[in-house]
Amino acid sequence: MLNIDKISIVYLGFNNILKHKRGVENVILFQTRYIENASKYYIFFDTEEDYFMYLDIKCIGIKHDKKRFNNLNKIINKISKTSRRIIIHSHNYLMSFFLYRKTDIFTVHDGLYYLSRYRYNNIKLFIFKFIEKLVYIKSDKVHFISKYSIKKSLYDERKNKHVLIYNTTPLELLMNRYENENYIEDSHIYKNNKINIFTVRSIEDRARIDILIELAKRNRESMNIYIAGKGPLLSHYKKIINDYNLNNIKLLGFLTDEELIYHYKACDICILLAEFGEGFGLPIIEAYLCNKKVIGSNRCAIPEIIIDESYLFDNNLESIEKKIFEVYYINEVNYKNYYMERFSMSAIGKEYKKLYKTIIYDS
Repeated sequence: MLNIDKISIVYLGFNNILKHKRGVENVILFQTRYIENASKYYIFFDTEEDYFMYLDIKCIGIKHDKKRFNNLNKIINKISKTSRRIIIHSHNYLMSFFLYRKTDIFTVHDGLYYLSRYRYNNIKLFIFKFIEKLVYIKSDKVHFISKYSIKKSLYDERKNKHVLIYNTTPLELLMNRYENENYIEDSHIYKNNKINIFTVRSIEDRARIDILIELAKRNRESMNIYIAGKGPLLSHYKKIINDYNLNNIKLLGFLTDEELIYHYKACDICILLAEFGEGFGLPIIEAYLCNKKVIGSNRCAIPEIIIDESYLFDNNLESIEKKIFEVYYINEVNYKNYYMERFSMSAIGKEYKKLYKTIIYDS
């Protein structure tokens, strides 16, 4: 860890870490581990103002109203007055855009303009295009989580101020508790003669839950499908599952880290479906940490992260079905070794140390 006294590092994110701790929030939690003795802050927008400590991080929730960006700048200014130096590490385009001072490190999960093309009309697209480009200009260093996220961003690589660092998962810290296989045997949920498939997704259109429902319909006697996560379409898909009277597909909702480890270790195959907007694919490496085989869409960053292209499928029912039965019988592949060599906290942590040293000592 870097031992830096009287420096404040401020992380700009999206969600209250007590309410939502998947994706961006987990990445930020990992990043905070690599500066020691600095004052660490995490700022996010919420329904109400909030202040609390999470580990050694001072978390500040700003009420999501018309004054939110003005309040953001006031908080940053207040922090700067008590610090020898302040470092801004942002994951939020709009926060960086409205920030009066520069962003030292901006982490790109998915390009703002790229994501907006699927959601907004031409006028808003022009605005988001402008915001994304300006944020890169205002940032000293731009951090991408995959080659795919670079490709889909509006960042000009000729500027040569970017760095590629893949994600890791804090689940690694919990794994030692659950190495004993009795932890799995204590539950009956996966005890049957079917292929048990597990996925972790935000329940929205791009996750293609519709295909998994069709998969369950066609394979009632041979497959069980478990889907962890919440999102805007959770109730919609629950109704469809009930209407079809499907007992072999379950929407589990939000799961704790401990519950996620259980499902990763207990299932036969993990699957990651994505239509767009998957800048990394965190469930892939979490499954590998648990030494589980993973199949995924031949889209987004998934081919870059998955162990081999033979585990990829097209986003249609026939291709997925075929891949499941192919991969189910694959043995003697050490997926955990692949994780440890490429995505472990140790391997990724070294890259973050280099990044922070660059910001602290070279600027």
